[in-house]
Amino acid sequence: MARPPDYSKPDHYTRKAHDRGYAARSVFKLEEVDEKEVLLRPGMRVLDLGSAPGSWMQYAAEKVGPRGLVVGVDLNPLERQLRPNERFLQGDAFALGPEAFLSPTFDLVLSDLMPHTIGHKAADHYRSVAIAERALELADALLRPGGDFLVKVFQGADFEAFRNQLRERFRTVKIKKPKCSRPNSRELYLLGRDKKRKEENHGQG
Repeated sequence: MARPPDYSKPDHYTRKAHDRGYAARSVFKLEEVDEKEVLLRPGMRVLDLGSAPGSWMQYAAEKVGPRGLVVGVDLNPLERQLRPNERFLQGDAFALGPEAFLSPTFDLVLSDLMPHTIGHKAADHYRSVAIAERALELADALLRPGGDFLVKVFQGADFEAFRNQLRERFRTVKIKKPKCSRPNSRELYLLGRDKKRKEENHGQG
């Protein structure tokens, strides 16, 4: 029987992230999507859910520049120095009221949130969908009309149903599988672009 891969050893992306000063290899997932889709632009307000250790925040802060704002939220602390255009909230994003996020609206909501996996594919999938749905609730409340939403979810039985929820709210929905995702990972990212106004959702199901 083949041994499972040892993720404790630095791989190409881990070394590349270290060389470029990023907190984690996961930055290249966002970078790849951004390079193809042009998600981030100067002056944008970005909400990053599940932000620790902070590499997505770092990348987004570089792209939005000094006139932009990146707000990260995570249960775990962020152990690095923040830039002037970054803010970090340590806590449960789903327990915070809308007023806690330092901006009434955002241009882009990112969610790299994931459940505590137990190694059971179906259970891990359903947990990931539940978290993604909570992230979508926050996007409903905080993302401006016309804004974009990038969210991680594991493949499984409820994937299509969740994608349909995004289709109700966004004009375009795309599936993204970044190259630097672990080879045996079942994670995918759904990108909802151009959020519809609430009145446009009436009658859709």
